[in-house]
Amino acid sequence: MLTENLNFFYRLNKELNRLNIEFKILSRSSKIPEISSLLLTTSGEIKNFRNNYKNLKILAYNESDNFEYYILKVLAAYRIDYKESYSDLIFSIDPGLKQIGLVVFLDDYYLFSHTIYNRTELIDLIKSYIECFQINNPNILDLTFKFGSGVIALTLKLIEQIIDAFQSRNNMKIYLIDESKSSKIRIQHIKKKFRTKHELSALIIALRKGVDINDLNLIESSKLGKIYDSKQNEKFIKLVNESTVEVKDIIEKILNDKISLSQSSRLINK
Repeated sequence: MLTENLNFFYRLNKELNRLNIEFKILSRSSKIPEISSLLLTTSGEIKNFRNNYKNLKILAYNESDNFEYYILKVLAAYRIDYKESYSDLIFSIDPGLKQIGLVVFLDDYYLFSHTIYNRTELIDLIKSYIECFQINNPNILDLTFKFGSGVIALTLKLIEQIIDAFQSRNNMKIYLIDESKSSKIRIQHIKKKFRTKHELSALIIALRKGVDINDLNLIESSKLGKIYDSKQNEKFIKLVNESTVEVKDIIEKILNDKISLSQSSRLINK
């Protein structure tokens, strides 16, 4: 971080600490690191970096920008990779009666997780992620939604809202995931990394294949509980609980961005 804008400095410093992002504060006299680095500054201060720094990427903030979106792009660069534009977003959702778990993947890698308390907040949050990574992106983002079927009535309402909110997008997929008995999954030490059990459940949901809702008749919602292969679900839960090293290590690697969601799904489903 290199800036003389005190307001930007304090806001950025607070957010980087909140997100546990490691950073170094530079001064005008500091030497720019030779290693691959991301420099956080303001658009008005870019002129101070006239040298051609081979390994330096600059992410500049303009006061007219949305600061929350800027932080999301910093987080994306830190956790995944710095890119001018990204390709796809995956939202994995565990709908509960009082709390909703949401895990977000960007370009197939874990980005962040949330616990949300109402449907409106969920839809608004999803819209903000999409808008953030769509700005100045020449390509339309691919969107994937994975919904747990635990509270089927709530899940169907959320699916309808998602379809209504993004009905103009052709590159959107929605999957329904059987999460029955997933509360039996035991991953104790990983639970500490989430604020609530719903966030962990949303991550587990992301690993499942699910059923494309385009293959279902949502009007016959009362029959949805019968479409799943319960034996496959029991097999998955047994695998997670008995594979004390392999599966839990894979989940740990997902959270540390050492493995993509599709890679981890293939490994677990093997």
